[in-house]
Amino acid sequence: MKYRLTLLLKIIPTAFLSAQGQGVVLDSSATGTIDWVAEVLKGGVTSIVLLVVAFIGIVFFIERLIVVRGTNFIPKALEKKLRKYTTESDFSGIEAACRSNKSVLAKLGGYISTHTHIPFEILSFGVTDMIGRAVSRQHLRTYPLAVVATISPLLGLLGTIIGMIESFQKVALMGDTGDASVLADSIGKALITTALGLIIAIPSLASYHYFKSKVNSFGIRLEESVDMLMAPWLHPEATKSAEENPSA
Repeated sequence: MKYRLTLLLKIIPTAFLSAQGQGVVLDSSATGTIDWVAEVLKGGVTSIVLLVVAFIGIVFFIERLIVVRGTNFIPKALEKKLRKYTTESDFSGIEAACRSNKSVLAKLGGYISTHTHIPFEILSFGVTDMIGRAVSRQHLRTYPLAVVATISPLLGLLGTIIGMIESFQKVALMGDTGDASVLADSIGKALITTALGLIIAIPSLASYHYFKSKVNSFGIRLEESVDMLMAPWLHPEATKSAEENPSA
């Protein structure tokens, strides 16, 4: 009798632990069947607004990818031509090369080649203003990405607060007889908007800083190219020696 009782005491805890283990496996496997699309839509109006904001951010991101490129700012082929014409002080060649191109460098080269009659100081101020306006214009077009990155987490937080208010209202209505799973489901709906807002905000903010730094680098390169174009005024003796010794 004692042997049977001892064996039973050993079997019961083992069976209990095995059942617990099986229950944990079932719970963990159930999390793999979450329909994330349905979960996002459970966020209601806030989730829909966040999806619209995400779509707007994607549109601006694609536009920046197309516009903020070297060919639209400083084409290598045009820069090479202008460097050759500048060495020869061929302003008509500079104007002809810039006329067939729509980049920012072409606009600067065309402005310089058609305003060689004005004093150097005035020409320099005009070119600097053109570069500043071009860079500022591109910054303004990049700024919507920062707006998307700022608004998205705030909208997600708003959705979470609204969801938590609804959850507490359910608890107040059900009282002590309420099911904990109902509260957990309501909290899950509330948190999904915060997650969605962060998912939208993080790449938007990263894209904003990437394109902003890229525009700034193009601005610096434009200033260097302008110095090259204005070399006949800045260093006339170097230009003259280059003309006399083209093979040097």
